[in-house]
Amino acid sequence: MASSIAAISAIGIMLAFAPAAHAQNAAAESLFNDGERLMKEGKLAEACQAFEASNRVEARAGTLINLGLCREQNNQLASAWSAFKDALTRAKDPKKQQLATEHANAIEPRLSYLTISVPDDSRVDGLALSRNTAPVDPVLWNRAIPVDGGTYVIAGHAPGHEEWSTTVEVPNEGGKISVEVPRFKDLTKLMTPVAAQPRPAEPPPAAHDEPEPSGSMFTPRRKLALGVGGVGVVALAAGAVLGIQAKGFKDDAFKLCPDPATPCADGDRATALTDKGHSRAVLADVSFGVGAAALIGAGILWFVGAPTDADRGVAVTPRVSGGTAALDLTVRF
Repeated sequence: MASSIAAISAIGIMLAFAPAAHAQNAAAESLFNDGERLMKEGKLAEACQAFEASNRVEARAGTLINLGLCREQNNQLASAWSAFKDALTRAKDPKKQQLATEHANAIEPRLSYLTISVPDDSRVDGLALSRNTAPVDPVLWNRAIPVDGGTYVIAGHAPGHEEWSTTVEVPNEGGKISVEVPRFKDLTKLMTPVAAQPRPAEPPPAAHDEPEPSGSMFTPRRKLALGVGGVGVVALAAGAVLGIQAKGFKDDAFKLCPDPATPCADGDRATALTDKGHSRAVLADVSFGVGAAALIGAGILWFVGAPTDADRGVAVTPRVSGGTAALDLTVRF
């Protein structure tokens, strides 16, 4: 019942100001008439938009009063209070002044307030704040500002800092909401500049003119030298054994026939022993020759097979021909 009385009262007030509206230019008058019609139809949001548009085309006290009445019925108390205050700055008619004053005074105790608190520690260079995407002037920081009830997104950003936002709900009447802006995270401290990052160590340039030294003294040639040396040692040992056997056979033959010029009963046996001793002696000589040649070759291989001489090639081939031992040594540079 009360809302119906208020609507009838608002319509009556608007009709009282209708002559003033007719004095407006055509666009403002058309918008004003749309606002009146929409108010009668109960379409408050559209009516308020029409009155606001009419006021933008041509600001007048009567239009502002009607805009205030529309917003008051639409529970936009802060916007209604602001419209009545603006009407007072333009109204010259005492009746309009009284009406705007009465409504502004009646609404003011019911207003809700939103404070965006910005501590000194949060005031970084370039800080910018917004309320529902609309910029908030720094003059309005830390002040309780009348606002309509509803949802508000408070956001902020600053160069080189992480962006921040929060959402608050403001009641239609009597609310006192405060939002504190934190100190934004400094992104320059969260990452190491590219220029300050250590560069990976570059590998030393490869030496193409000289071969790299081997990690071990036992190069392939020196390993071959050890093998050849082992063959030489075995050959010398075999030569020693064969030599001992040859001497043993000759000693046994001498015991049977001490004088070769004198015939003896065991002459055949002594001859056989002498032949065996001679054969063993030949084999011993060959073994000693091979052993000596192998050791000499091993020594040469060892010295030329040093790590810095990796490009050299040495081949040692023992050779026995006509009862003579020889060592073929081939060196490749």
